[in-house]
Amino acid sequence: MLFATSRVEYTDEQVFKTKQLRQLVEKCDDLRVGTEDILLTKFLHYTRWDTIKAYQAIHAYYDFKRRHPTWVARHHIEHYRPLFYGTHCRFVMPHVDRDGRVLVVFKTVDGTQRFPDYLQSLVEMDDLIFESLLLLRQVQENGITVICDLQGSTRNFLRQFSPAFMRVVNEKNGVLPFSQRIVHIIQRGFLMHVTSTLFMPFMNKEFKERIFTHDGRHLSKLREMVGYECLPAEYGGPASNVPDTNFIFNHLCQNAEYLEKLQQYKKL
Repeated sequence: MLFATSRVEYTDEQVFKTKQLRQLVEKCDDLRVGTEDILLTKFLHYTRWDTIKAYQAIHAYYDFKRRHPTWVARHHIEHYRPLFYGTHCRFVMPHVDRDGRVLVVFKTVDGTQRFPDYLQSLVEMDDLIFESLLLLRQVQENGITVICDLQGSTRNFLRQFSPAFMRVVNEKNGVLPFSQRIVHIIQRGFLMHVTSTLFMPFMNKEFKERIFTHDGRHLSKLREMVGYECLPAEYGGPASNVPDTNFIFNHLCQNAEYLEKLQQYKKL
């Protein structure tokens, strides 16, 4: 089961590097963060166990949080319950993709009329999901695959994605400590050129190389790249693969205490 917990075993070298990184963080007067293994190893996996680069990545992440304090989750988990169940637009699938990456599905649902400051709420929601997934060793090691389904987008919703907003999206993409992140964008109709005109100009070259677009009417390439068994039924996967909001929200609730503690970590 994806969210099942088990004892994590590390090599002697990995244990040594974790201790090294802990010492660096503890000696830094600017960082007000914990030094628990689960925090340190996500940055070590991200930098392929290079202690100095991991230390720099921690600084980069908390520099971003200091500059953009509204771009991270800021509330207790229950605060987000109405958003999760009122939109049903964020899912984690129970089976990993063909390369061992956890599969995340983001759907565009225009909830602007029901939820004040809806785009801001989505930013916090996504941060919470990412932080919760980075608690999993499988994610730390293999990364994630994200399906962004834009087929529910409206012109009104897309107008909110200003150049300033997209620049911060790109900046955050550069500090999220995922060892790998592959993105598949599904679009159709008037959306077919949205990716190239609205999103891609603000993405850095390295991230662009991991983004793949698909016509919502023809998803054979998506099935080939991600794998049939893990795909939601609506994208051509098994009929039993129906995205369930409970799956990710229960995971958030089970880890609520630690996730809310993470929100207090900062750089002075």
